[in-house]
Amino acid sequence: MNYNIKRVLCGICAAVAVFACRKPETVVPTPSPGGEMDKPKSDPVLVFKAEPLIVSAEGGVYTYQFSTNRRPSVESSASWVSVLCSSHVKGKSEAVASDIDEYDLVLTIDALESGEDRSAIITISAPECESQILNITQERKKSGTNSLVSFVIKADANGLEKDVAFTLDEKTKTYSAMYLKWIDKQEPQMLVPTFETDGQSVSVNGQSIVSGESAISFADDFEIVVKAENGEENIYKLSFNCPQINTELPVMRIHIPASEITSKETYKKTKLDLYRPGSQEGMWSSQSNEEVEIRGRGNSTWGLPKKPYRIKFPEKFSPIGLNHAKAKSWVILAHDMDKSLLRNHLAFEMSRILFSSGDTFHDEHTLTFTPCSQFVNVYMGNEFHGVYQMSDHMEVSKGRIGLDKLEKDDGADAEKITGGHLIETNIHNDEGYPVAFTSSHGIYMDHKYPKDDDMDIAQYQYMEDFIDKAEKVLYSSDFKDPTNGWRKYFDECSLADFIIIKEFAGDMDGYTSTYFYKRRGVDKIYFGPIWDLDKGWNNDKRTPHGDTLTQLMIYGGFYMPPYINPDWFHRFWQDADFRKFVGQRWASKKAELKAKVLSELEEKPKQMHKAIEANFSVWKFYYQYSDEANMPAQTYELEIERMKNLTEKRAALLDEKFR
Repeated sequence: MNYNIKRVLCGICAAVAVFACRKPETVVPTPSPGGEMDKPKSDPVLVFKAEPLIVSAEGGVYTYQFSTNRRPSVESSASWVSVLCSSHVKGKSEAVASDIDEYDLVLTIDALESGEDRSAIITISAPECESQILNITQERKKSGTNSLVSFVIKADANGLEKDVAFTLDEKTKTYSAMYLKWIDKQEPQMLVPTFETDGQSVSVNGQSIVSGESAISFADDFEIVVKAENGEENIYKLSFNCPQINTELPVMRIHIPASEITSKETYKKTKLDLYRPGSQEGMWSSQSNEEVEIRGRGNSTWGLPKKPYRIKFPEKFSPIGLNHAKAKSWVILAHDMDKSLLRNHLAFEMSRILFSSGDTFHDEHTLTFTPCSQFVNVYMGNEFHGVYQMSDHMEVSKGRIGLDKLEKDDGADAEKITGGHLIETNIHNDEGYPVAFTSSHGIYMDHKYPKDDDMDIAQYQYMEDFIDKAEKVLYSSDFKDPTNGWRKYFDECSLADFIIIKEFAGDMDGYTSTYFYKRRGVDKIYFGPIWDLDKGWNNDKRTPHGDTLTQLMIYGGFYMPPYINPDWFHRFWQDADFRKFVGQRWASKKAELKAKVLSELEEKPKQMHKAIEANFSVWKFYYQYSDEANMPAQTYELEIERMKNLTEKRAALLDEKFR
């Protein structure tokens, strides 16, 4: 016979005649009306079926049923379980034989205020019958506390210079800390934290961890789960800003401190480590590879607090997945004036769109090379030195500026001397003869190729004469002539794309560090590759030709010296057909360029937010050492928003000005 277990309220038995037992004793129920419990009936029967009872600390009232044809008794082994037992006063179930009586058993269990779990046994007996028992377990009230009270990475246990104490952001439930020293050990990302908790257990990724014993990877942010005794969980986020181990960016460690690199001309030897977390590609190890050479680079940027550098490997090398070129020389750009750290990167992204090898806009002689752009976390000595942009050294070589090879042994050969030539315009005249020269119109220029240590002077003279010839046509009365005017010596398509990039960026510094080149057998000057736009997006105080926010940069000659009047770019712009040509190219590419710039401004800060935070912990954000650059917005986030707004406004302005 099956009986259901029912849980009822405390007053369920108030209307029934009962006997109570608060002490361990036997309770004998009253006989049913007309019953004679001492009178033997048929074979003895005692039926009671119930699973062991597990009760919470709050206690409660529980009702069971049993049946027997003998006089029963009920006994509780514990005083905290009260027993109430009575026979049914109304009819019985049809399934019960006429000589068997049914009984209700009501258990009242007191609350467990303190202490450990406790147990009791309820025994139901009847003459000539096998006793039946009910096991009761009352569990103590389990704690609901599940806080992570503190979290520290101890120096001694982890090879650090000092303890790293994490701070809690109560709103986001994030424990965070920053450490900017080099960790000199195998698997530096694996660290053993020491923590305090009032919970029962702590786990990471489903694995239990023990304070002061368990090693955890801190390369990325992770969740730490604190579980209370009652099973309730509290989830915290752990964020450790340590550029050496974070997976956002590749890491470069130059073993000598920055103070030892004092020259732009003289290289300094050093050990170097270079790696991309999670990848073996393009690694350079101080333990297994030779030393490299490093020196300063740049013009005005070399005089800034955060300095740029040129690194020369002992062999041709493709670092950290930059497989477009295998070369000895690479540069890391500091962007001290560019507080967004992104202006050059944005310009390179635009260049990749306009100077695409798949774009039929350019002729077959145009070089489609754009310098690479890979942000890296740089350490110098044992100190984090900031976020740098690793890029190509601007040189003629395979995978870079792919000009025709021209060397000293070629001499004045009539065919070979025509190319290739790479020229950089400059506001400085400090390279010295024969590298530096001045055009017939007074523009400072430098020969970048052929190299000064492997050239015949006739080769330099050829290119200088060609530039003079082109300038004479540019400043002639019939310079607009489509056949014999400036287009005979200057490539219109590469010039148009050069202007679009410089204008969209709002780069008043567009004349300085501008490159152009000449191919062998092609009597034209081509513009590019794109380089040096850290003063774009309203980052230049120098406004010699009006408001740069409402005017074209070309009216300022991209800051070409004022005595060159009109300068090259202003002269080009005097040609109405060329203005129309630029406008058409802009209209066809504007949407793609604008979308790319806005996308990079949105995504890049997210992709390297820890690195950016670390960079401006080393280098002050709201500050300009240079008297040429504008102050940024009050915060990095606001500076990015400002650049987004400038991009939108500049695109609208070019729609109007290029029309």
